[in-house]
Amino acid sequence: MSRQPRDGRTSLRVVGDGIHELIESDRDLFVRELRELYHDGREREDLQSGLAESATDEDLEEFFAAHGETTTDQIGRLEAPFDAIEAEVDPGPIENGALEGFREDRDEFVADLQDPILGDTVDAELARAIERLEITKVETLLELADRTELPNEVVEELETTKTEMETGLDRARELTTI
Repeated sequence: MSRQPRDGRTSLRVVGDGIHELIESDRDLFVRELRELYHDGREREDLQSGLAESATDEDLEEFFAAHGETTTDQIGRLEAPFDAIEAEVDPGPIENGALEGFREDRDEFVADLQDPILGDTVDAELARAIERLEITKVETLLELADRTELPNEVVEELETTKTEMETGLDRARELTTI
């Protein structure tokens, strides 16, 4: 969905092969960050099922499987903020360089491991890094929601999501001692 400026024109810019909306306000930034969180969540769903399959520790496998379900719930919860601000999720994925970098680092580490059990430590590290990244994104969304005086329902959904992410981070810490 493109936002229409006051003069009726759409604020767009061409980057490489894509067209991107310009971010001109706190609300625009909120929408962009919310879209990224949504698409990151979709990527994390796939990632967590793969991490569950590769885990050698039963507790870690259960964590990734359960956390994948929590992520699905969080994605569903993001629909209310989109509705409240009358914005749509872009149909295509939004690239997140940090998330992709975490995945690439994990794959390189795992390829070098001589002991498969060490993969659990690498995967738990990945889980903690991603949770921290997502918590930071939700904190940014909460700040923007406050500055733009978005409805309480938006704030409440984001606060619930942040609490779940913090719980996930705590659980990932419990499963490993680094």
